[in-house]
Order: sequence, then C-alpha cells, then structure tokens
Amino acid sequence: MIFSKQLFKCKFQQTDQKMLHTIDYYKAFTKIENVRYKIIQSMMQGRDIIIEVDTTLLSSNIRLDPAAYVAVLQDKLTQYGIQYKISRAKKEVPDVGLARMFSMKSTKMSTAYTIYLYIPFEKFTEDMYKDLLTGMGHRICILNHDSDVEALLELFYSGMIEESDPVDVFYAHFYCNEQLHQILVETKSIQKDEMKALLEEIV
Repeated sequence: MIFSKQLFKCKFQQTDQKMLHTIDYYKAFTKIENVRYKIIQSMMQGRDIIIEVDTTLLSSNIRLDPAAYVAVLQDKLTQYGIQYKISRAKKEVPDVGLARMFSMKSTKMSTAYTIYLYIPFEKFTEDMYKDLLTGMGHRICILNHDSDVEALLELFYSGMIEESDPVDVFYAHFYCNEQLHQILVETKSIQKDEMKALLEEIV
C-alpha cells in the first residue's frame, strides 16, 4: 500500500494482539524536511516519550571517548530542562583500531554509557530533536497518558525493563536508525487505519 501523496510505504502485520507497522519513508526523504521527527511526533499524539541512547551503538569517534560525549549531552539536557538517568558499565564495544580498518571482526571491553531521556510532548521540538538525536540510532517508547515516569526510568536504569513486553508497558515502541529509512513500530494501541491517518497528516 502506497499513500496517495506517494510519501510513505507502510506494511501492516498483526500477531496475537500486537500490531507491527513497518514504515518506509525513503520516498518522503527529499520531500519532507526532517521526516523522521515528524513521523515520531505524529505518532505521539500528545503523549510523552522515553528515549534510550546506547553509546556502543554510536559512531566510532563517540565509542572512543564516550565520557566526553556524555558530558556534552548532559549540558544540553540541562539547558533543555530534560529529565534523565545514566548508567555506566563495561561492555564489548566494536574496535575502531587496525582490526576495524581491515574489516576484521573485533571487539574489546570498554566503558559504555546508556542514557534514558524523559521528554514531555511539549518539549519534543524539531530543533531539540536535531540537536540531541540526529545522526544516531536510538530506542523510543511512547508513554501512555497514565504512565508513572519515575518508575519507568528506574526500570530502564535497573535493566528490569527488558523483562517486560514493550507493548504491554508502552503506547508504542520502536527503534530509529538514520542508516535505514524505515521504522518498525510495535504497539497494541495504534490500529492500521489510525496509523494510515497519522501518516497522511504529515506534510
């Protein structure tokens, strides 16, 4: 199915009570500025979000010095008045040395950070999104209106969030990767016709 404006291609699949919406937006990439932000904002429908950023998944220059990246990010989050939590752990990180240059699979243990950002709908502006999140992959969880934000941030921080099915906890859940012009949305709440309507509103 391709929408009449030829902007998006979307596939819908239902398994049990879970809806999977695969949104291809490469057709819109040159027609709508910052299209990914606008897709996310449309799906939020006035709801708040929690965004998870893992430094092991970012560019090689960030993986080399994640502490410097986190320090800059903390300053920006303070300026925007964004609530957040940060966890630090030793993880296997893709090597950025000679092994990487010669396409050899190599990892090494290094300090990595995971940052959990709580962003109210009214603060999720296009300028803020570009400043904080452009050029990186991240996980986005759209909250239900009655969500306990402090409890959810603590679940992320402790790692216990992984023990729950995201569709039972969040209004919608998905990963964003700028290398792919696609978003795979998991949800129990957004049905096929509603998703079509949300995408058709984007201009």
